[in-house]
Amino acid sequence: MPLISKAMQALIQAKASSQLMSGSKFPSIASAISSASCQYILSVSTVTSTNIALGPGAGTQTGTIQGLVPTAMTSLMQAKALSKGITGRDTMKLFSSVSTGVCTSMSTVILQGTIIGAGPGTGTGKILGLVPAGLETLIFAQSIFRLISGRNIKDIISAIAFGVCTHIMTTATVLCTDIGAAAGPPAGPVTIPAAPGFGRLV
Repeated sequence: MPLISKAMQALIQAKASSQLMSGSKFPSIASAISSASCQYILSVSTVTSTNIALGPGAGTQTGTIQGLVPTAMTSLMQAKALSKGITGRDTMKLFSSVSTGVCTSMSTVILQGTIIGAGPGTGTGKILGLVPAGLETLIFAQSIFRLISGRNIKDIISAIAFGVCTHIMTTATVLCTDIGAAAGPPAGPVTIPAAPGFGRLV
């Protein structure tokens, strides 16, 4: 299942409702964050992997994401917010809701990629390329488009972007399955213990 902003928005709003967080502007806030996050992650991130595979050959990769923990992502957002002097019960509930929506949505994303010089096998990868300032700019633009404003809005968005990008790149693991054909004798197949792979999230 691809990363879909409407699905992420629904998860954010469901978590917020479970924490008794509401407000006429909240659906717009959730929409701005989910739309920007999905667009940014899919357009900017890359995945590099190391694989144990048979080769020589050529193959494709698929994979799933594991290891994301909403409470850990929330803690990163809170730490960033506190560094800017932002506190408050509703702000912390917002961070928790966003983290739940992002982490849950990311668990449905798949890797599409290629493995270089090898065929069938397995491996692990990391997500790279996410920059908090880039996501922050996109969320802020989506917020302005939806007429969302407030005294601390930029700092809150900055904390959200920091938590999302930092947690995904430092914690997420992509479990890769390599599909393809290795050469037959006499060239192969031989085990390649560190075949590189490259792909994107969809």
